[in-house]
Amino acid sequence: MAPLRSAMPVSSLFSLVCFPHNFNKLFLANKKTFESMKTATTMTTALAVVLAALALIMGARTVDAAVADTCKAAAASDVRVNVDLCMSKLGSHRGSLEAADAWGLAKVASLVGVDNANLAAADIKAQEAADPNVRMKPALAKCGTLYKDVGMCFAGAHDQINNHAYPAAKQRLDEALAQTQLCNAAFAAAGVTLPQPLALHTVDCIQIAIIAGAITNLIK
Repeated sequence: MAPLRSAMPVSSLFSLVCFPHNFNKLFLANKKTFESMKTATTMTTALAVVLAALALIMGARTVDAAVADTCKAAAASDVRVNVDLCMSKLGSHRGSLEAADAWGLAKVASLVGVDNANLAAADIKAQEAADPNVRMKPALAKCGTLYKDVGMCFAGAHDQINNHAYPAAKQRLDEALAQTQLCNAAFAAAGVTLPQPLALHTVDCIQIAIIAGAITNLIK
């Protein structure tokens, strides 16, 4: 059996045992080395965090620029487009992070329309549950049915744009616009004003259908 060997020379071990201050020096030296390594690791981690934050900021600026340019171009092609609402709605949607051209942003606009139609439908249910007056009930029921169709129209437009079937997409967006306007007509016929926030959702749906159509026309 081979004799055990110490990882440290005997003379060094003897020095540490006989002269404790040598051990203290070695301990302090190792401690400083460890602290230096720890500091370097912390600085590296902090630098990585800063670089990641800068990448996100630069990416957000690029997205904002793409959305702004597209919304302005859409407004130039269709005077009905509200540029501020276009930039606000599209820029705040998660899909805009991956959309850098008209094709991508037309799909984002359609998804914004789906979300808005769902909000309108949910608000109608809440209004109905609150026991509205007699004249408002039929209008709410009519709009509840209409907004289900509006959501499907926007979803269909998204799929058609994704498949590069732009005329079919425009038709679905025109249908979404018409259905939303029918909700307005239902309240007008009942002689009552659209309650909030349904009135806001209705205005937004009309505008989003116009925006999505205008952006679709920009696709090359």
